[in-house]
Amino acid sequence: MLTKEIERLVELQKLDNEIKTLTETINNYPLKKKQMMQPVESLLKDMTSIKKEQKKLQISRKEKELEIQEKEEKIKKLLKRLDEVKTNKEYASLLSEIEDLKKKKSDVEDNLLLLMEKDEQFNEQLKNYSSKSEKLKLDVEEKIQEENKKIESMQVQLKEKAALREKMVSEISREIYSLYEKIRASKKDGIAICPLEGESCTGCSVFVPTYLVEKVKAKKTLVQCENCSRILY
Repeated sequence: MLTKEIERLVELQKLDNEIKTLTETINNYPLKKKQMMQPVESLLKDMTSIKKEQKKLQISRKEKELEIQEKEEKIKKLLKRLDEVKTNKEYASLLSEIEDLKKKKSDVEDNLLLLMEKDEQFNEQLKNYSSKSEKLKLDVEEKIQEENKKIESMQVQLKEKAALREKMVSEISREIYSLYEKIRASKKDGIAICPLEGESCTGCSVFVPTYLVEKVKAKKTLVQCENCSRILY
């Protein structure tokens, strides 16, 4: 009778499933951690984008301020020349030029005002983003700390289960364990041994011939599914 060996394999399979789940969770944690940080990184990216736009705006604002200053200087020079002109025609021409400069200066000032308003909007946006990102960062860091503790606990569990597995393997015959490992390595789900359900293999859901079902029930020899090669019990 192989009752004890089968029971040991079933327990080993259960343990291997637990080890597999723990290992996958631990290995996937760096990606999960990165995903948890994405909302914060997204906000920071938005802030960087706003700062770039604000920088461009501030350059334009400086250019407008210099343009206004330049026009003011020209207007001052033209106003001084008014006292030096000799004819009405020259006087009228200078006045026209002065008025034209004043209009252009006024247009630039209007544009500058819009830029200043936009700059204030950027400052407000950055202030809101900064406040939001700080709060979000604290929340995420708190969650990550909790996840770190869980992972540390899982790593301890994994070591304990690995030690238990060594003990369990030592109690199984080398030949049977070798077959178990060979099958397990060939399966994506890592399942090497599974129960019969009626006359179907629960590993692949394929019908198991009656003569094999009887062999499984007799427990005198290890029986493998003809379709998926898993050990049946």
